[in-house]
Amino acid sequence: MFRWVAFASFALLQSASLQAAELRITFDELTKLVQSIANTTKIYLNSVPSGLFTNGGLFASGSYIEIGAQRYELPKLEKQFDKAGSKYGYYVKDMSSTSVRIGAVDKALRLTLTMESDGPEAVPACVSGECPLLNFLPDIEWTRPSVSLDFVPVQFNGGVSLKVTNVTIGGTPQPVCRPSSDFWARAACNIGRAFANQSISKLRTELPKSLKEAINQTDIQQKLSEGLKGYLVVGQAGAVAINAISIAPASMTVNFRFNTTASAGN
Repeated sequence: MFRWVAFASFALLQSASLQAAELRITFDELTKLVQSIANTTKIYLNSVPSGLFTNGGLFASGSYIEIGAQRYELPKLEKQFDKAGSKYGYYVKDMSSTSVRIGAVDKALRLTLTMESDGPEAVPACVSGECPLLNFLPDIEWTRPSVSLDFVPVQFNGGVSLKVTNVTIGGTPQPVCRPSSDFWARAACNIGRAFANQSISKLRTELPKSLKEAINQTDIQQKLSEGLKGYLVVGQAGAVAINAISIAPASMTVNFRFNTTASAGN
């Protein structure tokens, strides 16, 4: 952050008539710059519809990502299937991010959120019908769950924002049958593993997609840009406007111009 401002200030002093400049900032420096934004980021995942009974009880619905004081809803993460005249579903249950790490990677910043929940991370539910197999379907346990989001700096409304280019799900979700001495209960649960595995596959596909789409929507991009706006200041020249950003493996180059009013005063 300080190299960015100092370098830009030096360029300004070199030529009073300078209207535009170009500077380079490393992703390690940018990591420090966005740390405060990263610290306010939270993900909560819970897609069990309100009123649906699962073998773990009733839960309130609603998944979201939170950045600062703003909360943005995420699409419901579910997998429904029909079996023997009833409709069942698997739903992510009550998962919350508990820690946040941010670091530089190749051509991007990586934000990694560690997730945690009490009990299973996804549960079966009865959607319609009598659902006689509900108590025999396996839960889904997710060992060491995490979500990693790769951000790249982009030009946005004359400033800088952070766009998500890739989302990765970490950890190992797997079906887990509840202990039982009953042969038929164990057999039914083993059959149910196929449906649980289908749900896991859908979760791995749809969660990254929904997070990427949610964060890249215009209002979140605007909020990220506003969070970085205070750093786009060069000495007495004040705020600058971004013309273009180019990305290298470990750094970015920013082409910027001075505001007309600020430049006229120098």
